[in-house]
Amino acid sequence: MSARTVSRPALARPALPSLPSLWDGLRRAWVAHRTRRQLLELDEHLLHDLGLSRADAWREARRAPWDLDPIRRGRGIG
Repeated sequence: MSARTVSRPALARPALPSLPSLWDGLRRAWVAHRTRRQLLELDEHLLHDLGLSRADAWREARRAPWDLDPIRRGRGIG
């Protein structure tokens, strides 16, 4: 009878993000932060052209920079 060796599966380590993907995430968060603040500078006419109210602009500007989900305006989206 031959001896069998039982190998244990290696423990899975959490994948660390690569430097380029980490940099890309930080860049996207910064762009989101900057453009959300720029929404507050638009006048009512331009906000209306975008389909946003002043309240929508404030709600969007208060979001965390890393929250990159699309805007939700209570219309059953997302």
